[in-house]
Amino acid sequence: MLTNSNVSRTASAEEYVDIKKYVGVGSVSIVAINPDNAKLRGFGWNIAEDAPEPTYAYNKQENASGRVRFLVKLEELESKPVIAMDFWIRPEIRMTGKEGDAERKCQVIDSYGRSAFATKAEFTAHKIPQYSNGPAQISSNYKPCHIGEAELVQFLMKFLNITPLQRFDRVNNKWIDNKQPGELTIDHWDKLCAGDVSEIAEYVAFQPENKVKVIFGVRSNNDNRSYQTFLSSLFLGNGAFVDKTSGVYNNAQKEINRYMDRLNPESQFTYVFSALPVHEWAITATETVEDNSQEDIPQTDEPDFDAPAVDMGDDLPF
Repeated sequence: MLTNSNVSRTASAEEYVDIKKYVGVGSVSIVAINPDNAKLRGFGWNIAEDAPEPTYAYNKQENASGRVRFLVKLEELESKPVIAMDFWIRPEIRMTGKEGDAERKCQVIDSYGRSAFATKAEFTAHKIPQYSNGPAQISSNYKPCHIGEAELVQFLMKFLNITPLQRFDRVNNKWIDNKQPGELTIDHWDKLCAGDVSEIAEYVAFQPENKVKVIFGVRSNNDNRSYQTFLSSLFLGNGAFVDKTSGVYNNAQKEINRYMDRLNPESQFTYVFSALPVHEWAITATETVEDNSQEDIPQTDEPDFDAPAVDMGDDLPF
């Protein structure tokens, strides 16, 4: 469900394969959702005529999952390349730890797109989760959060330029509550995991010309294969600006630092991100690139919460 009245237009502010990749903060517009091969070819993707169609719903060993692919156009670059942003989703509720652990937590999300992790006692009583540095920034009217839901909701809210709960008053250097903040929830999660993106397409149609800034990067594995990627934990409004002193997007730099600090040092992947304006990433002749038509389901990039999820069951995750 989307509070339509609070949607507004975006403010402006092993062999070598020559597929360009990009790093940095770039403004994108959405040109397609879960495109088929014909649509991809229409945007310049080099896909063979006999290539299998992209898969957007998976059911492997009774573990269902899905993918929401936004085909986006990078606006700042002269060539305006079209690339894919994949959000990987699952029908289970996102949990930390292992089943039976006393400290196990459930991710929750409210209608304003804010998420947190609640203990069983907090969840049962619908209390605000308490962290070591204070209460979580979330309302008590929350619900269990599916795997991938928080990131997708945040992307849509930022793209639609939905009025947030608070705005920062730069003149007085303080946060101010908005009187009529917007809300957005994804009501048909099971359908979305099965590949039905009609609800998402309906939301995007409210402001199809809008843009959002994304932090792009490159992920490489031990075999020197490189992949285009992006940070799904933070999206910037299209009016976000570069700091004149540092030359970077400050909020993006903070999020990149936070993400890199949390990476598992034993991960098979390495990452390159930049808070500079988006630019082409230079790759070497020893690197290979991803075959986008044959992708498999990746593991989460957040090692703190990679434990097996539990079924939603009767809507209670514990």
